[in-house]
Amino acid sequence: KHFQRVVHITANPTTRPLGDIAEDLESAFATLQLPAGFSLKLAGQIQQQRETFQGLQFATILALMLVYMVMAAQFKSLIDPFIIMFSVPMGFPGVILILFLTDTTLSTTSLMGIIMMLGIVVSNGVLLVDYTNVLRRRGEGLHHAVVTAARTRLRPILMTSLATVFGLLPMGIGLGTGGETNAPLARAVVGGLSVSTLLTLFLVPTMYLILEEYFPRRLEESANDQEVASIGATSVPE
Repeated sequence: KHFQRVVHITANPTTRPLGDIAEDLESAFATLQLPAGFSLKLAGQIQQQRETFQGLQFATILALMLVYMVMAAQFKSLIDPFIIMFSVPMGFPGVILILFLTDTTLSTTSLMGIIMMLGIVVSNGVLLVDYTNVLRRRGEGLHHAVVTAARTRLRPILMTSLATVFGLLPMGIGLGTGGETNAPLARAVVGGLSVSTLLTLFLVPTMYLILEEYFPRRLEESANDQEVASIGATSVPE
């Protein structure tokens, strides 16, 4: 058996982010001329952080796939979930902006907040697309249905988004002992949801309109609409 001698050099980060320290160490290691048989390796918190980031990246991709699959099953369409998924990247500028303004680093906690945001922001697109489909099944024109759905669903979208944002504000401020631990999670959700809500109100109807003009669908009148039409037809006096 062959044994290797290992020397551990340990330190604790205090005033700088762990990722910046790791980059500086790797840059310094690259300039060193090591003798034959010697090697340097970053371990400890840096290794754990990188493994956690890889796991969260996989969780993000898996979350997006599951959200799309669930919506495709509910809408019975591949185009509607595709339109709704455009609201997801609209939240990333908000996350970057609020992390920059609050001087918060992209950490494990903030990445967990991004994953939470992915599942929340699609709800706004679901409200818009679903009601647009309802109006079109009732015989509304494409442009009129898109505009009417956006106006009608504006209030519930703002109510749900504002309720979530204001509910997470105390956590995002980080009040109390240990409040800074979960603050990056709340800040990521607040920033991403706020910007995504504003952009989704314009982007999702626009994408719906563009795709419907190039790939028109065959709409079938729903059973509820048929029932309402039949009732209205039989209630007209002769």
